[in-house]
Amino acid sequence: MSSRPPHAKLRSLIDRLHDGPPLSKQEVAQLEEYLEDDDALAYYVAVSQQEALLPSAIPEHDASATESSRVVRFPNVRRLVLPLAAACLVFALGLGLGRRMDRVVSHSTVPDAPSHAAPARITGMVGVEWADESASHEIDLDASSDPISIKSGLVEVTYGNGVCVTLEGPAVYEVAGHEEGRLAKGKLYTTVPKGAEGFKIHYSGGTLEDLGTEFAMDAQADGSTEVGVFSGKVKLHSSGRESIMLFENQSLVQPAGTEEPFEPVPLDREKFVDRLPARDFRWEVNSPGTREFTCDVTHLVWKPAKYRAIFKWISGMDAVKLRDVRLFRDGELVASDDHAGSTGVLRYVSNNIYSLDIPPGEYARGRWAITARMEAMSREGGNLARADAPIGSRGILQFEEGLVTGAGPEQFIGRWAYRHMGAAFVREFRPDGSVSLEQNGAKDEGYWVDSRWEVQDGVLHVSIPKRGLVERHVLRDAKTLIFTSNPYENAVKESD
Repeated sequence: MSSRPPHAKLRSLIDRLHDGPPLSKQEVAQLEEYLEDDDALAYYVAVSQQEALLPSAIPEHDASATESSRVVRFPNVRRLVLPLAAACLVFALGLGLGRRMDRVVSHSTVPDAPSHAAPARITGMVGVEWADESASHEIDLDASSDPISIKSGLVEVTYGNGVCVTLEGPAVYEVAGHEEGRLAKGKLYTTVPKGAEGFKIHYSGGTLEDLGTEFAMDAQADGSTEVGVFSGKVKLHSSGRESIMLFENQSLVQPAGTEEPFEPVPLDREKFVDRLPARDFRWEVNSPGTREFTCDVTHLVWKPAKYRAIFKWISGMDAVKLRDVRLFRDGELVASDDHAGSTGVLRYVSNNIYSLDIPPGEYARGRWAITARMEAMSREGGNLARADAPIGSRGILQFEEGLVTGAGPEQFIGRWAYRHMGAAFVREFRPDGSVSLEQNGAKDEGYWVDSRWEVQDGVLHVSIPKRGLVERHVLRDAKTLIFTSNPYENAVKESD
C-alpha cells in the first residue's frame, strides 16, 4: 500500500460519514468513486474498524456510557455519533466492498513487530544533554529499559509499528510496550501511521489514545498537561471522568488538582518540534572569486558543546578552498576556526573539519548562524577541469556534535552499510586494523586489498595503498558513520 497520506477530500468524507453531518447523495457517489482505489479503500476500512471498536476501548464503561462520552466543544464541532448514514452507505457500497475486500486484507500498512524484537529504538538525537551523563544509554528500548531522561535537545524514538515520537528536553519518557509509552515530563510530538491506530501515551492525568493522527503533548512541572491535535483525532481517558474526543486543530490543558478537568486553548503550532531537524546545508560555488557562505543552525544548537562543521563535496568539476569558519549568536562572534582547508574529489580533501566549540558561559538561546569563506581552487596545470569549462562545485555542510569529537577505535569496529548510485555497500573495520569492502554482496578483491585503518583525535583514517589515497570518517552516534571525504550518504552500523 502507498505511504502517501489520503486525499484531504477523502478524509473529510469519511470523517463526516462517522461524525456527521450526513452525506448527501452526491457526496455518497463521490466517496464511492474514491473507494475504487485500493489505498483509499484500505484507509476507509481502517477508520471504520477503529470507529467500531470505540465502545470497547474505554475500560469500565458500557456502550451506553460510551455514547454519552463528553466531547470538548469548539465552534462547529458536533458530538461524536455513528450516524445512520454510515450504515446506509455500508449497505450501498457492500457489493463493491465484498468483491474487492480480499484485495485489501492482504495489504498491511504496518507489519506486526516480531515478538522477539525490541518494541522501539532511539533513531536520532540532536543536541542531547542527558540528565545523567555518567550512565550508559540504551538504543533498543522495552518496558524494562531505563526512562529516557534528558536536560535538553531532541530524541527521536521509533516503534516497530512505525509510530515516531520526537521528545524535546527537558523530558522524561519511557517505552511501556510495543504500542504505548509514558510521558512523565516534557514535550513530545507523535506521528502515528495508518494501521498503527490505538497507540497510547500514559501521563499523570490519564491516557491518550490515538485514533490515527499527529498529536503533541506537554507535561509541565506543575502537573498540568497540554494536548494538541495536528491531524486526525485522539481520545483522552482520565480516571473518574468521562472520556472525551479531541479533533484536528483542537487543543486543551488538563490542569492538576482543579475541579474543571479540561480547559480549551488555542493550538500552538510553534511550540512543538515535529521531527528531527536536518543537519545538512547545501552550498555551491559557481563563479570565480571568494564568496561568503551562511546558514542558520539555530535548530541544532541546544547546549554548550564541541561542535564541528564538515564541508563535504558532492558533485562538480572544481575543488573548493575553505577558510574563516565562524559561529555567531544574534550577530555576535562566539567561536571561530580560521585554518585553511579544501574539499572536492578525494585527492583534494584536506582539513575540511572545523571546530566551533561553545563554552558553558557562552551558550544562550538565540539565532545561531555559521559563516565561511569559499573559493574555487585554481585550475592551473589542468588537474581539475579544462580552463574554459564553467566553474561548478556543490556539496553540503554537516553540523555535528557528540561522538564526532571523541570516538575511540572500539566504536568504529564492525560492519557499516550504506548505498551509493543504486548499489549497496558494506565496510567492515576489524580489530586488527584491516578493512574490507563489499558491493552488492561481493567482496572487493582489488583496490581494497591491504587497506588499513586507525583513529586519530576521533577521526578514522582509511589508507588505501593501491590507490595512494586516505579516506576519513567520523561518528555522529554509535550507529551512524559520516563520510567526511567522500560524497556518500551516512552509513548505518549492521553489527559489531
